[in-house]
Amino acid sequence: MDAAAVDRHASTDELLAARDGAATAWTQAHLSACRACSAELFRLDQVRARLRGLPAFAPPRDRWTAIARQAQAERRSRRWHAAIGVAAAAVLAAVVFAAVRPATDAAAEQAALERAMTRNRALEQTLRVLEPERRALSGEAASVAAELESRVSRLDVQLGEPDMWRGDPSRRIELWRERAGLMGALVDVHVTRAAAAGL
Repeated sequence: MDAAAVDRHASTDELLAARDGAATAWTQAHLSACRACSAELFRLDQVRARLRGLPAFAPPRDRWTAIARQAQAERRSRRWHAAIGVAAAAVLAAVVFAAVRPATDAAAEQAALERAMTRNRALEQTLRVLEPERRALSGEAASVAAELESRVSRLDVQLGEPDMWRGDPSRRIELWRERAGLMGALVDVHVTRAAAAGL
């Protein structure tokens, strides 16, 4: 055997080919000269023999039904857990919304109340500038002004009695808005009269 034949060992593929009867001339020559590769080939033969000696396994015919039932149960369980997760998320969102909403509503109501009160203050200031007590009104205009002032006074009484609106904060806002509307009408009466008088 030449020196090239022992320069390397046979690869696993070459040994498997030799085991299956398809060895090349080089592999056959190498195996006759190399104890290590001959021992590896013998080991591969033994592995194949042991594998062939294993008992054949045939799964029971009714096993597929049990597997299918188990898979279906697992799918149902996953869907159920997903539904529970979605429901829990919805409940959490509702709780958070319920917790946040009163604070948001209270802030919005407070802002609306402040706007209505600010409008009333501005209209009262305008009325003071017009000095209505220094101007004479016609009979009809005086009657309208008196009615408006009377209604404003009644609203002031209601606003001065918290028991009337404490349970319903939006009612207080409505009262202040109604008062602003009456004050605006009262200012219009005096502005119109002043314009008619050329003042």
